Amino acid sequence: MSSASSPHRAVVCAHHPERQASGVCVRCRARLCGECTTKLDGINYCASCLATLADDEARRGEGDDGAAKGRPALEVMWLLVGVCALTLACWGLLVLGAAW
Repeated sequence: MSSASSPHRAVVCAHHPERQASGVCVRCRARLCGECTTKLDGINYCASCLATLADDEARRGEGDDGAAKGRPALEVMWLLVGVCALTLACWGLLVLGAAW
């Protein structure tokens, strides 16, 4: 029997069997209707996977508070070190050039 002669079966929503699925959750692979799917950055998620994703993101944000606050000060410190090193190098070149 060829696939061309077999009847086409509609894929239904995991939560609403009377509705045709229009998307698939990228995390749990559930087939979802338009009401059950949420697109985030163009990617389909079901409600429970989206909640899990939000919880994971919130937990990640809680742990980074101290590290995120210290980063700008560290970057400014390294910028100042670089500027001082460049200034000393230029001054050294000027002194050496004047001595010749």
